[in-house]
Amino acid sequence: MSHQLTNGALARICQGEEVTEPLLQVLGHKAIQGGAQERFRLLLSDGQYTNSFSMLATQFNNLVHEKQLEMFTVIRVKKQLCNQVPGQTKRVVIILDLDIATPGNQVNKKIGNP
Repeated sequence: MSHQLTNGALARICQGEEVTEPLLQVLGHKAIQGGAQERFRLLLSDGQYTNSFSMLATQFNNLVHEKQLEMFTVIRVKKQLCNQVPGQTKRVVIILDLDIATPGNQVNKKIGNP
């Protein structure tokens, strides 16, 4: 089965470009310590670039708990936002809405060469 990602989407999103429903791959996730609400940071790949400064909207935390965002999962991002961290040059991509395109256990590998 061939899995196509939206090459270059992460860079374009961080530059403020509107990218419609990019396909990205989850390469990992990590709980963020502190704060009243549980948050998850995602390591995402578009097949060309990776971004470790991606945050999952809290309404999708259940996808992590239910193991639907495991390593190698391909997601279709339906809505995202990119914010600059105050006082820094790095940008954070916030995933506001997504669908699971292909579960990680069906992909079983990193796609592309990020």
